[in-house]
Amino acid sequence: MIRAARCALLALAFGLGACAERTRDIPAAVVDPSPFIGPTCSQLVAARAARSRALIFSGLAQDQTSEDDATRTIGVPTPMGTIFGRDREAEIARLKGELRALNAQMSEMNCGPDYR
Repeated sequence: MIRAARCALLALAFGLGACAERTRDIPAAVVDPSPFIGPTCSQLVAARAARSRALIFSGLAQDQTSEDDATRTIGVPTPMGTIFGRDREAEIARLKGELRALNAQMSEMNCGPDYR
């Protein structure tokens, strides 16, 4: 009986502290904008498209991990996706930050509507 209680407490501790965030709840990381200074508008558009695609696919995987983590076992959230290394929070934050920096550079360079 004591062992079952300890296991339940351990599961509760993991369940409350290690669940993956949904993509929309992950803030953008601060990134160095210097790699985006110098390229042409066309090159920035290509870089933005590549990062947007990566964010979409990483976001889908992250949202699935978040849903998997929210799955309950005996009423306790079980963060199986996070425990097995499927959390992509850092990657998503970086991609969001890079997209923010790219968009800022495109505005700075006055890349017109042809590039939006």
